[in-house]
Amino acid sequence: MRIVITGAAGQIGKQLVDELSGSHEVRLIDRRPIKGRESFIANLSRSPARAVWRDWFKAKPVHWRDVFKGAQVVIHLAAEIAPSASWESILPNNIQGTWNVVSAAAAYRVERVIFASSNWVVKAMEKRLAPDCYRSDGPKIGSETAPFPLTTYGLSKSFGELAGRMFVEEQKLKSFITVRIGHYAPDPSNDEMLRVRWIGVEDIRSLFRRCVETELTGFHVVYGVSAQPMAPYDLSYTRKLLAWEPRQNGMDR
Repeated sequence: MRIVITGAAGQIGKQLVDELSGSHEVRLIDRRPIKGRESFIANLSRSPARAVWRDWFKAKPVHWRDVFKGAQVVIHLAAEIAPSASWESILPNNIQGTWNVVSAAAAYRVERVIFASSNWVVKAMEKRLAPDCYRSDGPKIGSETAPFPLTTYGLSKSFGELAGRMFVEEQKLKSFITVRIGHYAPDPSNDEMLRVRWIGVEDIRSLFRRCVETELTGFHVVYGVSAQPMAPYDLSYTRKLLAWEPRQNGMDR
């Protein structure tokens, strides 16, 4: 399967490149070169811009949208990832860039887009349910919960989710999976509120592999957190849809 990964030089991107490159053909896009990997250098917020293909022997200009030709899956990770980022950074990177990527995927008839969303999309709901939602037997936020952000960062990720749903409803994409990622880090944080949202390396890799390889159509929301009993999110739909089970638990460390 041919997979395009945007933001491939980031922390999650590097993990997914390692996870998927052995069993799939991966094409990598980022704003900066990726050491030891062939990649396309591009600013995805600039739709008419040209990208540069980089390897150790050549550099030739191509249109970055052409990277999508022949791909079956696009994993869109490229974004401003700071929840406190300014609107001036969020607008081009998280809104214009996401629109350009999803539009390009639809134009090249890519079957599936996997969108790196965030738990910040439902932060206002979490605030409403707190502190009860941090109990193992408390109310949880499920995949059916509509976007309910508190910040412009969460708003931008909500835009990506809604854009994907629109393209599926218009039958321009066969499937769109939005992954509401928690706090990704190789090791859990000492901050208890980050730990309840934590997802580790093993789980992020296996979750995205299941997003790539599971046969499905339509629009779907899943949660990217490890098996924290105090997590405010309901993983039942994620488990059922993807036949995925988180293996890590930051609360035990």
